[in-house]
Amino acid sequence: MTRNDRFSRVGAVSLATLIALSCGGGSSPSSSTPPSTPPVQASPTPPASIGASCPLGKGSVVTECSRGRSSTLLNDVSAAIDLLSQQNPKVLDPKDEASPGSGQYRILDQKAMVAGVVNNLRAAGLCAQADYDYPLERINVKNSNDVSEDFDLVLSSGYVRRGLGSYRQSCNPAAFPIDADAAWPPSGSGCGKPYPPPVTRFNSKIHLWGTQYVTLDSTAIVGPNLAFCAAIGYTDGRDQCTVRVNGDPERGPCEEWAVGKAKDTGRYGPTWTFNGEYCKGIAVNGCENHPDDQYALLASKGGLYVMCAQNGACGQVAVDR
Repeated sequence: MTRNDRFSRVGAVSLATLIALSCGGGSSPSSSTPPSTPPVQASPTPPASIGASCPLGKGSVVTECSRGRSSTLLNDVSAAIDLLSQQNPKVLDPKDEASPGSGQYRILDQKAMVAGVVNNLRAAGLCAQADYDYPLERINVKNSNDVSEDFDLVLSSGYVRRGLGSYRQSCNPAAFPIDADAAWPPSGSGCGKPYPPPVTRFNSKIHLWGTQYVTLDSTAIVGPNLAFCAAIGYTDGRDQCTVRVNGDPERGPCEEWAVGKAKDTGRYGPTWTFNGEYCKGIAVNGCENHPDDQYALLASKGGLYVMCAQNGACGQVAVDR
């Protein structure tokens, strides 16, 4: 569920007495307060080289990835799965299949399953690793530096994914291993490639009107970056966009990483201020953070409300009451 979808549901339940207005999209610009310094994305220091285990050497950061009609390494991955089920039935149970004869064995330890398949592929002479973005679900495999292939090993039902359905894409030249970069989200964050560029402003507007207070909503915007916006699915030529399109399961994790945490609440989302102060409560200074969504604010007084990402990029919305 995306943050915008979740907010709509919260509004329907907790603010049923309010009159709903249109909720903001990511395409139209809103007034913003420019940061005093260029935005710099915060990210934990990544681990050192992740390429030491591949005798073929590192992959390329300049590569083209797409889903081909067939996989050349699918049989190797399948053999590694079968071998693991024989080696350690406490990790992958060959007696419990999603359907008889499917080879889709029950996963008893997801982390150990991915590690076991990777180890078996390496023992067979291939280069393999857990995928940086999804280390508990996906693996990268190659037998040359000309091309690498990505596989998703986990079904939502808890069984191992088999066959061509496990093959995700091929990258030419090989896309791994490469050293993690400080500008990337942490491994396993749920925000995969292409990684969002820094937040540069917020779209914001009054989302709901009420007799005692209004509910404000904000949306982080990145860019100008035409290539990124096109890569995540915007087809209208915009160069400023949200971190992911609505409905993308990576929308929430990517927003969390790109926006960071609010200074006053410690929750993922922007820091809201009114007259230069944190929002301390409707009865205290006229505004308070939404109880379920850091991107939203409850405001009872007229004036200018400002929301800022952790990197200093801001937006603002005026309330006339």
